[in-house]
Amino acid sequence: MRADALVPHQKIVSRSRARWALFRRDSSLSAATISQRVSYRVHATVVVACLPVFSKQNVGGASVAVEKTVVDAHTTTRLEFAAGTWPERLEGFNRFGVTRETVQEESGTLVESSYVSFMASSREKTFSDAREALRNTPASQALTVARGRSTAAGCAFRIENRTAPENSSWRNCLDLANSFEGLPLPQIEPLAGYSAGTLPTFLFTVWRAIRSDAAETTALYTHNGNVYRLRTRSQVDSHRMSLHSLVRSQGKQSLSSGSVRATVQHCPEKSNSARGVFSS
Repeated sequence: MRADALVPHQKIVSRSRARWALFRRDSSLSAATISQRVSYRVHATVVVACLPVFSKQNVGGASVAVEKTVVDAHTTTRLEFAAGTWPERLEGFNRFGVTRETVQEESGTLVESSYVSFMASSREKTFSDAREALRNTPASQALTVARGRSTAAGCAFRIENRTAPENSSWRNCLDLANSFEGLPLPQIEPLAGYSAGTLPTFLFTVWRAIRSDAAETTALYTHNGNVYRLRTRSQVDSHRMSLHSLVRSQGKQSLSSGSVRATVQHCPEKSNSARGVFSS
């Protein structure tokens, strides 16, 4: 399935001209907070043998947010990605998820990173399972919740199953993320085979690659006790930015890899709109 995301009332520009919106400053603390949020509508297309067989408009939504606070030499960056379906547009089919990350830096050096993420569990294995899920959507959703933290001493993480309250959906999934933050984690332990200091989170690593002026980047990040290497190759012109990335697990026992292509294109004929296509 391919998802085409439309961004209403947003102007996407190249990285070299991107600007943050300063909305709060505390001169007594020499602090400033800058924030940016982009919202999307999701249109779905089912593709079989490279041919589109079914499509439907406005079946879900998504949002991406970044907030950066600077207090003297200390910088806190918070990133958030949330997405889900509109059940009323998909005969009650209800899926949603959130990833929220916090990264702390001191004089440009990473000192701590943490994340909380969850998504509605999908147990469908076949087309028949998917049809049954559309016909009988439960009032409450089973969630897979992952939380983690990284410091110079190592990392801690926990993966657990929880149940979302009834009537939970994409509309209120950020409230669930708030409830999962601050829950206790196991004791931090050193990462096997890695002792180079604090590792960043996934969204932070992607965000930093997008903001980089380099045509190619390579960076490590951690998720759920594993270390991954993200390689990116970007191409920017006046109307389009393409980011091609390759993720590989670090470690002798892990051979998993994946790739993602993301393109964001500004539409000059419609000055208040932009279009993005995401595939994996």
